[in-house]
Amino acid sequence: MVKPTQFRILVGSYEHNLLCVSLMLTETPVFQPVFHFEAHSLSIKSIDIAKRYLVTGSNDEHIRIYDLQKRKELGTLLSHQGTVTSLRFSDEAEEGEESTEKSGKWLLSGSEDGKIIIWRSKDWEVFGTLKGHQDRINDLDIHPTGRVAISVSKDQTIRLWNLMTAKKAAVLKIKGRDSLGQQPEFVRWSKTGDHFIVGFMNKLFIYETNNAKIYQKYNFKTTLMCMKVIVVKDKEYVVLGHSNGLIEMVEFEKLTKQGASDEPLVFKPDITLRGHANRIKDLTYYYNPKDSQVPYLISVSSDGKIVVWDLDQHDQVAVYDSGERLNCVAVCSETIEKADTMKRRSENEMPDIDSEYETDGEEMKKIMKKRKGKKSKVTITRE
Repeated sequence: MVKPTQFRILVGSYEHNLLCVSLMLTETPVFQPVFHFEAHSLSIKSIDIAKRYLVTGSNDEHIRIYDLQKRKELGTLLSHQGTVTSLRFSDEAEEGEESTEKSGKWLLSGSEDGKIIIWRSKDWEVFGTLKGHQDRINDLDIHPTGRVAISVSKDQTIRLWNLMTAKKAAVLKIKGRDSLGQQPEFVRWSKTGDHFIVGFMNKLFIYETNNAKIYQKYNFKTTLMCMKVIVVKDKEYVVLGHSNGLIEMVEFEKLTKQGASDEPLVFKPDITLRGHANRIKDLTYYYNPKDSQVPYLISVSSDGKIVVWDLDQHDQVAVYDSGERLNCVAVCSETIEKADTMKRRSENEMPDIDSEYETDGEEMKKIMKKRKGKKSKVTITRE
């Protein structure tokens, strides 16, 4: 008998709510609500998970921290003056690591205030603040080495940052003739870090990292709403979610093998997935060889649905209707909780708001040895 795959899906909504459901994939998929509550006073715009920690960012300018192992809220980070548009844990892979779990040694948060803050997840202190953008941070990503970050902004620039020194590494200006007035909305590193991909409303630019120049351009007719880079069975894919509810996937190698070109090419997907009625707002990926040999893509939409896709079969295997306008999604293993560390709580209840700091014992010695200057202390606000 084949062991069923089980994992948890967490989503943030326009209705200010944080929802977690457990999915068991058998012949008939079973969704079990874990918790559902109002986590912010305004819409939840960003979310990420690393090991036991979940973070959410909102229009209310707050970043909430949760310990999923204990199902407990730890506190709130208050250092931005504007919507928290992007949250990204570091995900540098350990040697031999195969799962999609992130290391989470540090967290980067981007905001409408134009700042990017580097948080040290061991104690949630500020490692540094990256200043330079003159307008909203639209998106950011961390290089596979964990040493460099990249960000795109409404100010029409792409900036690279040295995370070891918390200083600017390079600035790239988007030329009008290239973007036709469109601002860069999304950015992702390739898995090797040799390229980075910038997404506009209906364009993709692929840059070479070593010279920071555009290598290839692609056009598409629909409006781009989200972008992800994943590895499925040793093949790297760029995954795009569009305003018409379609998901498109193409092998990254195909986007670069034609060589450098000044003229835009037409984006031709290898795989098209149809399962949503309207805008795809976010995508994530789950693969854990301890759990299952099947890779899954999870998409959420303004239509309120969570759709789980089997990427071996290129077909949906489970659908959950949340009844809310979903905005962001993250996944984690079903085994993240430890029953002996949790208080007794009624079903569908998220932890009491008795905030406390918990450390998972991760060390930052290698990073901190290279850090200069005095610590910048940040207090976790109890609410």
